[in-house]
Amino acid sequence: MRLFNIFSSKNKSIKALEINEANFNQEIAESNLPVVLDFYASWCQPCQVMSSLITRLVKENQDLAQKVKIGKVDIEVNPRLAEMFKIRSTPSLLFIHEQSVLEHSSGLLPYNELLQKVQEFAEDFETEE
Repeated sequence: MRLFNIFSSKNKSIKALEINEANFNQEIAESNLPVVLDFYASWCQPCQVMSSLITRLVKENQDLAQKVKIGKVDIEVNPRLAEMFKIRSTPSLLFIHEQSVLEHSSGLLPYNELLQKVQEFAEDFETEE
C-alpha cells in the first residue's frame, strides 16, 4: 500500500509511504487524520484507472492531502487487511476515522465525484482538530 501525504517542503513534493500489515496500526489505525484507503488488485482494470485518479487528486489538491491520509492497498500483497475490512470487490474505497469505517464505496468513481467525496470527508473533521 502506498500512503500519500504531504510533508513540508518548498516545492510541495508528494511523498509516497509504503504501508504494510506490520506498520498499518501506526500509520492508519492510530492516525489523527481521517483516512481514505483504496483497495485494489494489480490485474483489475478499473483499479488501475482509480489509481491514476487518486494520484491526480493528491497532486492537484495538495492542501487536501494535508488534511486526509490517502492510501492504496494491494489486496494480493496485503490479504489480511482486505479480509479485516471485508473487501469483496475492487476497487473499494474506505473512509476511516478513529478506527471506524464511516463509508465504503465499491467500483470506479468519476474524478469529480471522487474529489467531492474526499473533500466532504476532510471537511467533516476539520473543526475537530
